[in-house]
Amino acid sequence: MDSFGRGDLELRAEEARQDEIGKLAHSFNTMAERIGTLLTAERRLLQDVSHELRSPLARLSFAAELMKNARDPEAALSRVRREITRLSGLVGTLLEMTSAEGDPTSRRMVPVPIAPLVQEVVDDCTFEAAGHSVNVEYSAASQAIINGDPELLRRAAENILRNAIRYSPSGSKVDIRLCDEPEGIALQVRDYGPGVPEAKLDRIFDAFYRVEESRDSSEGGIGLGLSIVRRVVLLHRGTVRAQNASPGLLVKIFLPVNAG
Repeated sequence: MDSFGRGDLELRAEEARQDEIGKLAHSFNTMAERIGTLLTAERRLLQDVSHELRSPLARLSFAAELMKNARDPEAALSRVRREITRLSGLVGTLLEMTSAEGDPTSRRMVPVPIAPLVQEVVDDCTFEAAGHSVNVEYSAASQAIINGDPELLRRAAENILRNAIRYSPSGSKVDIRLCDEPEGIALQVRDYGPGVPEAKLDRIFDAFYRVEESRDSSEGGIGLGLSIVRRVVLLHRGTVRAQNASPGLLVKIFLPVNAG
């Protein structure tokens, strides 16, 4: 207990005993696990807020600039309003994800049609893709509805697409495909950029990990986007993996239709 109090949060007591000391050890370990989960969730929340606010703020700034010379001021204003609304709800969404990781019973799952959700993400990333001279091609061969959190799923899809756009060569494209699979659906996003060294593919979903040898560090990411993707997918009992597509990187998310 003294060592734990001094900051050694990985320390656990021996639970082999069957007497009162053993029961006390078990209670201590349960408390230690809970404290560790809460502290991890707090750190992740701070990381997520700094990362996730970048995209809507950038889109909001871009939309505001477009209003100066917009041919359709009402349409431009509508986009600004939408980004403000999304920005207002983002912090709440991050809080919900942090809470869901700490307490799975707090998740609010509803039926979510995936195809229109991904289409909305594609539409929202149009400006960013245009800025990189990248064309986004989306095909949906599934009309599946899964049980999940729509905003968290949206953030996962957006982070994968933004990552693909960021590392796509000018004049290339990003392919997005949604299709049915046994017991679930698959969302695949492929860019035609430099890819990732095979030895480092397993680490790209780790927080703050960046493959600077192949992914240009000048783009300004801090290595949280794909980490958030994995956390969202795990909350929905799915899987996510990446592989080189020669050229480019292919990221595939599988979500079971009975997630939750």
